[in-house]
Amino acid sequence: MLKQINHAWNIYAIIWAIHQPILLLTNCDNTGLKKITVSVNDEWAQKLQAFREDYFPVLEVETRGTNLINGVAASYYGVSNVGSALHRSKYENGGDFPDFLLRLILKAYRKKFGQERFDLILYVPPTKSGELVKNFAVKVSQVLKFPISHNLIKQRTTSEQKVFENGYLKSDNVKDAFLIRTPDEVRGKSILLIDDIFDSGATIKEIGRYLSNLGALKIAPLVIARTVGGDLVWTKMQHIG
Repeated sequence: MLKQINHAWNIYAIIWAIHQPILLLTNCDNTGLKKITVSVNDEWAQKLQAFREDYFPVLEVETRGTNLINGVAASYYGVSNVGSALHRSKYENGGDFPDFLLRLILKAYRKKFGQERFDLILYVPPTKSGELVKNFAVKVSQVLKFPISHNLIKQRTTSEQKVFENGYLKSDNVKDAFLIRTPDEVRGKSILLIDDIFDSGATIKEIGRYLSNLGALKIAPLVIARTVGGDLVWTKMQHIG
């Protein structure tokens, strides 16, 4: 797990660096040494773009005692225009998530799951994003031609996960927070679970635990973006424990 986290950080650093048009590097403010300037040409910018559109982060959520399987994200949050598009829609009244995110997540789905079919699509109920995830999940459902349910809801108020510092607090924030109004529709079913952002995985794991207890055979998460390093503290604590 730590090896994969380090790999994610390396990828993020490469992407960040290449997206800077010119980097001015110095040893320190007072050395007086000759400054080193690094520029990125069009060829490498195109290589980065191709890499970004064909590299999809794996969501490692398989948990003992549940029927969760590892899922996939379409990108990393904050990389290129993906994070900007999500932020604009969620916090700047930018309307529904743009269609390029739909194309990207469908590409991620096909690379991870191929032609596999799921019995049902569910989506994570919102804390602050209104109907953004719902509307996005409907579009995914229409393209993949999987039935969608709107019956997964929150039965109590939760805070945004980003305000918590570690996975323990995030898990506690969402514990027993979800309810499906028609439990029979998930029993014996394979479920594609859609969300916008994956951080520590606490929300996905809680919903996966709940759906498994209701008899769902398989729950696979599919998200637009995962954060880089959002679960570092949680992972370290799990290894120590």
